[in-house]
Amino acid sequence: MRLSAFRAIHERKTLAAVCFGILWVMIVAAFWPFNPHPANHVAWMSGENGVQFSGGGILLSSKRFHFPNPETQRGTSLEIWLESSQEKHDRALLAISSPENPEQLRLRQGGSYLLILQQPFGSSHHVGMTWLWVSNAFHPNKRQFIAMSSGTGGTTVYLDGIPTERSPVFKITQKDLSGQLIVGTSPTVYDTWRGKLLGLALFGQELTPSQVSEHYRAWLDGRSEVVENSRPVALYTFGERTGHIVHNQIASGPDLTIPDSFRIPYKPLLKAPWNEFYPNFAYLREVFINIAGFIPFGFFFCMFFSSGQPSRKTVVATVVLGTFFSLTIEVLQWYIPMRDSGTTDIFTNTLGTALGALLYRGGTLGALLCRLDPQTSRKADP
Repeated sequence: MRLSAFRAIHERKTLAAVCFGILWVMIVAAFWPFNPHPANHVAWMSGENGVQFSGGGILLSSKRFHFPNPETQRGTSLEIWLESSQEKHDRALLAISSPENPEQLRLRQGGSYLLILQQPFGSSHHVGMTWLWVSNAFHPNKRQFIAMSSGTGGTTVYLDGIPTERSPVFKITQKDLSGQLIVGTSPTVYDTWRGKLLGLALFGQELTPSQVSEHYRAWLDGRSEVVENSRPVALYTFGERTGHIVHNQIASGPDLTIPDSFRIPYKPLLKAPWNEFYPNFAYLREVFINIAGFIPFGFFFCMFFSSGQPSRKTVVATVVLGTFFSLTIEVLQWYIPMRDSGTTDIFTNTLGTALGALLYRGGTLGALLCRLDPQTSRKADP
């Protein structure tokens, strides 16, 4: 009798250790690297004007850009003088964001392609989103001048002063540029760019081909006064080479700041499932991983809660624990820039917990039936 009790206690302790190990592994996987305030990997370049983004870096305007009449269809232009250090990955380069529309205008690098994305106001999850692809816009470790000039006739994208791509329907208005400028990362998720930023300018009017060509030569030669003559609303030449402020050469516009720590400016808390959904293999793979990852949690915790035969109550208790644990993870992940906070994981983790608990209950019931019915047990033997 004592041996049986000792064995039961030992098994109980072993099971508790297994459950604790599962919790620890999940916590490490969910919160690694356990840093809510990582360093901002943006540094001044040595010997010339510009800043270096080494991944996990952000540069953002101190306040929003404002135009006198943003509701009008007046044209806009944007110029970037940069050097990318990545070849294959799809990364966020620049965004104009606001609380009411965090993804209103975004520039992304996808290998050698430039993708310009425009999110309409009042819509969600990319409903009505428009985009423009530009090929051969990036070359690793090669400096590139990218200019976008938009007006009533559409948008033209220039590479090194030469018109390369044009769309008569894609238009960037002053309302699209009315927001906070974010460089080096996505405004909503951890998605960071690597490379050098050497110059940046925004205009409240459409630039002509001759102006863009002239500006390209001016950026090459370091003659910012030529760009300033075209009346930009913002002009950043990165001539400070020290400190945490990139001064706007136009006195009326906001400066850029280099924060000490990296953060996601408009990261959502518990993002809705329909805003997380993407019809691609990566999304499905993530769903299956989350379900499979919580099956051991449900199996062993249901075993731990059960004293003998698992009941429906122990299954429910295990599922409730898995849901609460998943919810806690998603809320705390909001404080870690490298992690996302969404509700899809709560549903998939809960499903995985339920499957694990049901697997344990089903297996225990099957074993019990075999013990109660020896004929069934014999028939099951080969």
